[in-house]
Amino acid sequence: MITLRQDIFTEDALKIADWLEDNEIIAYLNEEDQISDQIRHMVNTSNLPIYNQIFNQRGLFYLICLHGESIGYVKFVPKSKGHEIVITIGDKELWGQGYGKTALKKALSEAFFSLRYEKIEAKIKPMNKRSLFMFEHIGFESGESSGEIHHLSMDMNTFLKKAA
Repeated sequence: MITLRQDIFTEDALKIADWLEDNEIIAYLNEEDQISDQIRHMVNTSNLPIYNQIFNQRGLFYLICLHGESIGYVKFVPKSKGHEIVITIGDKELWGQGYGKTALKKALSEAFFSLRYEKIEAKIKPMNKRSLFMFEHIGFESGESSGEIHHLSMDMNTFLKKAA
């Protein structure tokens, strides 16, 4: 069963750092360079038992968990016209098995019903065909796109009609 969890423990932070060092994973992401080094430095130089406040500095951050074990993450980044969603399944052995879609639906429910966000945006690289298909299949609508990034969005009304 897929769940979203906000508590980020040391083991989770180190898993995230591992994922962000994998070239196959980061090829699909727009994360900062050296972010995994920053995460490892944070873990090595602090005595914190939990890292929620650090991972939530630039928007809300959730771990995607399968039977309690973190397999990826979702974050909501505030933007001028809503919030951008970033979703990653870091455990590559689980790619293509529907966990991302389930996590995306849960994240959208959280965004629209609990957090009361009005609009969610996504930026997806054209080479990430599975993510593009997943977002479109759930009901995200294409917006302006450049050769490097596809812009998609969904508002609460569309979510209620198509995804819920």
